[in-house]
Amino acid sequence: MQDVFDMRDDKLFKAVSGLAGGVGLMEDSCGSLLGASMMLGLIYGREREEIDNYDKLISSSVPVGRLYKWFEKEFGSAICHNVRTRFGGGAYYDFEIDWQREIAEEEHIFEKCSELCGKTAARAAEMIWDAIEAEKKK
Repeated sequence: MQDVFDMRDDKLFKAVSGLAGGVGLMEDSCGSLLGASMMLGLIYGREREEIDNYDKLISSSVPVGRLYKWFEKEFGSAICHNVRTRFGGGAYYDFEIDWQREIAEEEHIFEKCSELCGKTAARAAEMIWDAIEAEKKK
């Protein structure tokens, strides 16, 4: 998304590395949702000089909340463990256990997660394009 919107930030790219696998491989909040939320924050978020502007904080949260609700509806949960269970047809497979990892590979869970990342990025990009277009009309 950084390349698409010409917002390249190598430090931010590096910082989001730890979001993989549901934040630090803990299977909690989906890293792609968090990363996409950060990109929305770059567009809608408040500047450092606006730190006391509570209204700006609240308004900048709205697009992220909309993305969250879209994600929840699309994938059934914002929690990595739950999404992976859904991708496994109702069964959860632990990637650290060899035989379960093999089944996960047979179930194409890694590919499904990659598709999820792509869909999430596309949805956030659509929201960003809409914001850019709305700004041009002002």
